[in-house]
Amino acid sequence: MRDIASIEELHLENERLKKKLAEYEGMIKELSAPMIPSIVPNTILVPLTGTFSVERFTHIQEKIVGSVVDVDADTVIIDLTGINYLDIDTIGYGELSANIKNLTEALKLMGVETIFVGFSAKLVQKLVLSNSGFQGFKSYSTFRSALKSLLKQKGMEIREIEK
Repeated sequence: MRDIASIEELHLENERLKKKLAEYEGMIKELSAPMIPSIVPNTILVPLTGTFSVERFTHIQEKIVGSVVDVDADTVIIDLTGINYLDIDTIGYGELSANIKNLTEALKLMGVETIFVGFSAKLVQKLVLSNSGFQGFKSYSTFRSALKSLLKQKGMEIREIEK
């Protein structure tokens, strides 16, 4: 009788842990592509970190497209500063290029400009050497330089207040 009770307890504990794991996976998925409103009106910043997979990139794409609609954004800045070239090896540069092209085309159809920032020298070198067709994307070395260009494009500026 005791063995049956402990087996039932193990099953209950197993189910509780499965639910907790699913909850944590959901949290990680949400945190994997935060949508940050920019100081520039109708612009969102998407800082990306970690390893890319087809599933993760699909989630990121869906989240960006949904956020664009929710906040009526006309510009999305995707920051790759936190991406190491090793993080892309799992998905491959050709697949990454195709996914980014699909994302930018989808956003373009919605009237949204996509800007990429934060390509490291090593990542650029790997992209070029892989002959992945990763071109034709608007990009800047840093978020700051993209922001300055975007402000100028929108006829805005940030300046210090005289004291």
